[in-house]
Amino acid sequence: AKGGGFKFDIPFLNTIMHYESMVSDYGCSPNTKHKACVVDLLGRVGKMSEAEDFIMGSGSENDPILWHALLRACRIHGDKERGIKTGEKLMELEPFAVTSYVVLYNLYMDAGKISLAMKTRGLMRERGMSKEAGISWAEFGGSIHHFTDGNNSCPHNNAIHARLEELLVSVKQKTERGGTDIWELGFQSRKDGEISLARHGELLGVALGLCTLPSAAPVTVMKNQRISWESHETLKLLSARENRGIIVRDPTHFHRFDQGSCSCRDYW
Repeated sequence: AKGGGFKFDIPFLNTIMHYESMVSDYGCSPNTKHKACVVDLLGRVGKMSEAEDFIMGSGSENDPILWHALLRACRIHGDKERGIKTGEKLMELEPFAVTSYVVLYNLYMDAGKISLAMKTRGLMRERGMSKEAGISWAEFGGSIHHFTDGNNSCPHNNAIHARLEELLVSVKQKTERGGTDIWELGFQSRKDGEISLARHGELLGVALGLCTLPSAAPVTVMKNQRISWESHETLKLLSARENRGIIVRDPTHFHRFDQGSCSCRDYW
């Protein structure tokens, strides 16, 4: 990845030049984290092909960290075919990592390759693997509240679900006026075996916070898995509708939603 070959902003070019100078000027060998940063940078500007070429020529082409960085870029930019190829590579490199199977299953489903998705799910069952339950938690009123994706048994169940349904309806109406139809996902499962948006633990936690916290207080929820795209978009809209700061901490990011945008700039 030669700096002069890209027409991007100065910080991007400076980073590429610093990476190259590690070897040419200082005789240092970049480690995996340095290489993953380059893949991430290329991915952020939509250069998936260059990112893949970089991995293959990096000498660390069998390191899952680099492929995970590329996979994240493919997901954000909607490069389904490259994403599938990357997911298959990760499953080869991490044959006993549940996340590799889950990611590949979702990639196949998104691309409409149902038979391959079912085959991947079958492999998980054959090998005794199961997806870790998505769990969210938050502290409201001096108590810790837990919410499991797809599980309706939680404190104040009726009030929380009524509030969340009300919020989802308002979001759906808003996006319909804008010509968008994706918010029907809040009322039914998007794919076989998925949990509907109305039963995502992080959204249930936010709904409880909106019910119980003072109107000016931000709502903070923790989650043990990466927040889904549907939840992420929903929380952006809810932050604007409710005029509230909403914070969700997942394993890799603090997402601060405020007035319709997120601190991650939609890249996570």
